[in-house]
Amino acid sequence: MFLTPSITGLIALTSLPFSVRSGALHPDIRADTNRDGQVDTAGDTDLPNKAVWTPSSGAIFLPNIGDATGRCPDTDLTGQPLSSTELALCNDASGDDLLSPEYIAPLQTVPMADLSEDAYGHVYATPDATYDRLQSGLVLGIDSRELVTDSKVWDGSVLVRFDVYDRPDSGSDVVALKLAPVLTHHHLQPVDTILSIAGSAKNTPQRRFLSDLDKARRRAGVEEPIFLFNETGEILFDQWAQDFFEPAYASMPGPNGPIAIRVMIRSAQSTRTAGRHVFETLRGKGVGGFQPAPGFGFEEINSFGNLETIPPYTSKSGVEYKAGRIITSKHFDKMPAESMLTFLECQGMQSPLVLESGWLLIGHVDEFVQFLPFGNELGWTIAVPDTKAAFEVLEDIQRKGHGGVKAISFNGTAGYDGGWPGGYGSPDPDELRLTVDDLLRNETFKEVNEYAQRHIDANLQVLLSDIDLPPADIIRIPILFKTPTFEVLDLGDGYPPRITPPIPGEMQVMSLWPETINGVVLGKHYIAPKPWGPIVEGRDVLAEAVKEVYAKANMSVSFVDDFLSHHVWGGEVHCGSNTLRETAVEWWD
Repeated sequence: MFLTPSITGLIALTSLPFSVRSGALHPDIRADTNRDGQVDTAGDTDLPNKAVWTPSSGAIFLPNIGDATGRCPDTDLTGQPLSSTELALCNDASGDDLLSPEYIAPLQTVPMADLSEDAYGHVYATPDATYDRLQSGLVLGIDSRELVTDSKVWDGSVLVRFDVYDRPDSGSDVVALKLAPVLTHHHLQPVDTILSIAGSAKNTPQRRFLSDLDKARRRAGVEEPIFLFNETGEILFDQWAQDFFEPAYASMPGPNGPIAIRVMIRSAQSTRTAGRHVFETLRGKGVGGFQPAPGFGFEEINSFGNLETIPPYTSKSGVEYKAGRIITSKHFDKMPAESMLTFLECQGMQSPLVLESGWLLIGHVDEFVQFLPFGNELGWTIAVPDTKAAFEVLEDIQRKGHGGVKAISFNGTAGYDGGWPGGYGSPDPDELRLTVDDLLRNETFKEVNEYAQRHIDANLQVLLSDIDLPPADIIRIPILFKTPTFEVLDLGDGYPPRITPPIPGEMQVMSLWPETINGVVLGKHYIAPKPWGPIVEGRDVLAEAVKEVYAKANMSVSFVDDFLSHHVWGGEVHCGSNTLRETAVEWWD
């Protein structure tokens, strides 16, 4: 916690229950208690209940954790990379200089005209405020150098005390403030920038992916060019821009609308080098970073593909989620990192709802849940995979006499001729030879999809038990699943495998085609992975079916080829990208 006044010095904060305006003198310190973006010292709009913070009343201040001047280093004095802990320590509020005054929440004292020249005041500052400053009123500001990470230690609440002495009289006053919560984005918030990973000249699949993604970006009307991270020094190229960080934000009232700072949350994967991008690449003016207590290796359960946000709603039990609600998932008996769950819970606004994704090989919620704008009372709906709908597509192809066409039409684009060596990161040649007839006669394949659908339906019921959404509004995407055709590589970092094994009696599956639910929602436009479905009379029948389904939500669709860049590695377009969305959110309203 850091309070930066206009006079020189450090202001101490107190949490003692002092009475408002106590003593013979009547000092009066005020903040933006009524949340209109300014401090009223001439009237009384910020006076009522100013010493007590509630969800509907009380001043808000920001974590001022950006790096406006680029002073935060990435290396030590010998040129060696800082440790993750050292990397995260520096920010604009970590010193005694005011580097980003635009993120300071204002505080003011009401002028006190009838004071002697011997009067002085304390807001626990050095030097003392002299009588002339007290007569004209002090102009102060408050920000925070930390976030709320454990509400049992600190829940973000502060009381700022103002003492005035004019012998023999004295008086005290306090004003309550609370640190703005860190909030994650939902799909209804407009997109400012799309982010992904740069590919080297030799990484043809990634370069093709980026080319398609950029075309879709322009079609969707996103003006900012794609922001590209450099490739990282991982054992494997880390192309998963969705997974190693989660864009979030904190906002407070301002005179011209909300004032916000972005907060990039590093995943709880301490051996994932790409997570350093939060501080080395993204941290800057108006952008801060946060990393939880050390995680354990690369474990996929802690990747941020396993965190999505339901748009704002009021639950069936009456809980109002003004900024939306986080969803994450467990892997049967394994939960995500406690440090991250505690951090998210302690923000007090988006209490995580835990689903089940242990039935998936990678095990992320973005593989089976999506939120889309929709013309209903909520203003949005849920999309989920539907294996029955996918089988109906295949059965219709067969019924029309085209059962002999390939079920997967991928033809070796992006500079590959189909001569892959096999293994992780390569298409399965046997799988590419399968026909529609082959899939429809395979009883084991049908059983795998029945298993997946049971889990999808169970997760959907968890959501619908909390969300008042008519089942008829659900968008059902034709998707099929398979058992994995490869084993995930040991990264050789000395940590447990990144994939959580299934418990007895369960299995793990992954998508057969590029999973079209795993894409990027940009208003009424949707960027989906190119499905490479069966080709009949020159048309990708699956792609057409996907377009028809999204049209129910009045959305147009662009397809991006991610077959070699992401699909064969167990992910899709959403996994390989990220978005910076609107931050001017009045969560307090």
